[in-house]
Amino acid sequence: MLFILLLIELILLALILLPLVALSGDYYLLDLLSNFQLHFFILALFFCIPLLLKSVKLGVLSAFLSIIIFASSHLWWFSNKVPLSSGYLDTPHKLHIVQANLSYYNPLLRTAVEELIELGADLYLFYEFNRKQKPLFVEIADKRYTFGDDDYDSFPDGMGIISKYPLSNIKKHKILPIKGSVITLTLQLPNQKLDLILLHPPSPRSPDKWQKRNVLLGSVQPLVELASSKHILVAGDFNTTPWSNHFPHHHQITPCYQQTDMYVSWHASKYLHPYGWLTGLPIDHCLTSKSVKVYQFKTHSLPGSDHLALDYKIFLID
Repeated sequence: MLFILLLIELILLALILLPLVALSGDYYLLDLLSNFQLHFFILALFFCIPLLLKSVKLGVLSAFLSIIIFASSHLWWFSNKVPLSSGYLDTPHKLHIVQANLSYYNPLLRTAVEELIELGADLYLFYEFNRKQKPLFVEIADKRYTFGDDDYDSFPDGMGIISKYPLSNIKKHKILPIKGSVITLTLQLPNQKLDLILLHPPSPRSPDKWQKRNVLLGSVQPLVELASSKHILVAGDFNTTPWSNHFPHHHQITPCYQQTDMYVSWHASKYLHPYGWLTGLPIDHCLTSKSVKVYQFKTHSLPGSDHLALDYKIFLID
């Protein structure tokens, strides 16, 4: 029995270690497994209990190693987290954003978007908006500025925008031949400009889609370099976690995950939503330049979707 428990612990320790091993990003299954690092950590702590009953030294050692490995690859995200000063929060350059993966075949789409519109956001970033539902999109836009409802190429990669403020410099970057676009545009705020980079890489359900996802995520860095404004927001359903080796990194941008409390945005089933980190993953993300700060971050359940909506506010520092 002791041997079996020890073997399970060693396997779980190896799985917790995956995000720290750069080589894991080169292999499809290893990369997918690395997304579940927190779940493996919880399991490792759980199996430490019966291991303690068999051998106190092995149980304590296993728990210690689990915590050290997990902390060294995950908790550093919050090492630079600085509380926002009240002076920043008084700035007039604020923007309320709602970001949501609605699901292409959502049977409750109208209910979902109506609940989101009631939040009164300045900017809505929709993902997996079915082009067949364009009349609903036009209806809820209600004379606001929009992107995605073009007659020729509506909702590229399922992306659509409804904005209180004008949109300009809209560009569609065709990274892949089929369903592989990144949208860049500028939000014209009063006395300010915010450059947006929006993407929705495919879900890595196969090695081919996994590679396409990685290519799209890799396109973020050069597009950040090309941004004309110092105020930048990158947003999308990345279909990977912040600790994945393929998560976009750039010295100019900081993930919202690092600026806010830990969150989950996807569960395999809506019935698992109440169990938070035990069953979900953070795969919907926003990233901001240093002149853009995130606050009042929260999530909302979306009728008919396996994703949660991200609801947050940002302010721009001159």
